[in-house]
Amino acid sequence: MTLKDIIKKLIRKYENYKHKNSNVYYISIGENCLTDNILNRFRIKSFSTPYSHGRSNLDYAIQLEKENYCNLLNSEHLFYEYIGETKVVRNKFYSKSDNIYIKLHQHGFEFTHHDVINNDLHRKSYERKLLRMKSLDKRKKIKFIYHYRHSNNKDLKLIAKKAEEFLICYQKKGVKCEFIFFTQEIILNKEERDIIKIHDENSVKGYSLKTLEIWQGDDQDVFWARKDDDLISKMIKDIK
Repeated sequence: MTLKDIIKKLIRKYENYKHKNSNVYYISIGENCLTDNILNRFRIKSFSTPYSHGRSNLDYAIQLEKENYCNLLNSEHLFYEYIGETKVVRNKFYSKSDNIYIKLHQHGFEFTHHDVINNDLHRKSYERKLLRMKSLDKRKKIKFIYHYRHSNNKDLKLIAKKAEEFLICYQKKGVKCEFIFFTQEIILNKEERDIIKIHDENSVKGYSLKTLEIWQGDDQDVFWARKDDDLISKMIKDIK
């Protein structure tokens, strides 16, 4: 093992210790992998959730929480589909939502990186994720972080209302929680880059990041929003 590997191992141990002893959990609720990546990048990720590495939307999440995930891994609802040449698993039971999301996120809950049909290790990984969500420590405060992807159908008032509905699922269980969503507003001039708080009530906070490019495409620094880390860091500081 190299010195670099040893340092990485020590850092992981420290991060695990820090999260275990923290009074707050920061976890991703989707809509895609970006939220989980940001939490990990800024070293506040507590653990992976069923939403961390897939494609979904807030309507799916609300239905999943209300039904306690009972049909998420039900083989009757799991199918293979293709995004271009990429084969993914989708759950069609969770496929109804308001038309306020990017189209790619309205075709059913997508297991983007896990074959829960034919890969036993992937399925067991999701079973562990579900167990974590079903047994959250009520002594901790949970901060659910959600990336509301930029689209022409965006409805910020409705997404804030849905966030409150999502929180009720946990508040009824006696879990202390907040919901933080963030989205983009595309601007043309670099001087306009900024982050503004667009919602702050009923344990729901919302942020709009004024950026030059949508977080997508082949440029990995754009795709993972690393070009806008300065704005994201301001949001992270505010929610901590």
